[in-house]
Amino acid sequence: MIISSISSRKIENQVEVSALIDGYRLWYRFPDKFSVSSSAEPFLAASFFAASRSDQPLEVKDSQTASPRLLANFKRLQRIFETWKPDLRPFTINVQAAMSRAGNEMVCSFFSGGVDGLYTLVNNESEITHLVYINGFDFHVSPEEFAINSQRLKDLSEPFGKEIIPVETNFYEFDRLYGIGRHWSHGACLASVALLLQPAKCIVPSSFTYRDLRPWGTHPLTDNLWSTEVTEIVHDTADLERSEKIQRIAERSQTVLDNLVVCWKYPDRNCGRCLKCISTMISLKILGIETDAFLSSISPAYVAKLSLPPDYRGKFEDLHRFAMEQGDASMAQALRKSLSISITRQIIKLIDDKYLNRSIRSGFRYFQNKRR
Repeated sequence: MIISSISSRKIENQVEVSALIDGYRLWYRFPDKFSVSSSAEPFLAASFFAASRSDQPLEVKDSQTASPRLLANFKRLQRIFETWKPDLRPFTINVQAAMSRAGNEMVCSFFSGGVDGLYTLVNNESEITHLVYINGFDFHVSPEEFAINSQRLKDLSEPFGKEIIPVETNFYEFDRLYGIGRHWSHGACLASVALLLQPAKCIVPSSFTYRDLRPWGTHPLTDNLWSTEVTEIVHDTADLERSEKIQRIAERSQTVLDNLVVCWKYPDRNCGRCLKCISTMISLKILGIETDAFLSSISPAYVAKLSLPPDYRGKFEDLHRFAMEQGDASMAQALRKSLSISITRQIIKLIDDKYLNRSIRSGFRYFQNKRR
């Protein structure tokens, strides 16, 4: 795998930095008021997982150099991610090591108006100077939508006195090309943006508590390993559950809470139907907090009927524990019922797959079709 043609150019009021990665042109665009790096390091981070699946060395052309610290840490990153995801394979890197040039004085974090980013802002309010919003990371929206979302986040961050840095990239398409999966590659994407901006420090919002840590793209074990001599990348503290983060945000600013966006479906509003919206609404209900972020509240009766996929069971176990701690017996009972239904369905699925040749599901679909 070859990284070549690293270059920058000005486009209207933006500066674009790009490189060819095995012929694919990966690019990032920043407001031109910011000084960004044109070194190999951001593209080494961005191509990490693609290289892990290529069975080829990762080679940087055009006499580019990279941070000795980052290159040394690549070996540890490979060992960690290979342990978590065995289909990833070790690879060598062919690039000359050289110290990075001086970076920027800013301290930044990533921000899209969701719970984790807002809590990191609240938790590090006195230290953070800039907030980075990326289009082409979780979502890829039109330039018009991106401008609207950027303005929304500027308004949201105004009470904190922080500057929003809107960043555009085609990393989302690059990631899909290699079939890595966002839950693995998102840490590498965030690292690549940080290494382009070269802040003195970049704080990555946490997704899980220390108790619930699991293999994931952003993690206390891996985030710092993307650092260079001029940019320290750190994982934010992971001592609070999501419900506790929401409580801290509410204590800081009701206005900020009213503009919370957590949805998987939309980048600028909450659908109120996806499980990420629902889990947030449950937290708000348990806490007795009202907010304009959602058009309606949620009832225990609705929660009791939820069908949970296995990857959401841990989150709902946390919510059940939180409901018990807060003395919300009706919501705790509803969550317990939902979890019980989920576990029962998982057991039936396993039996159906292993012993019954999926006859239960086939019969269920047959009767569903007959009823239509």
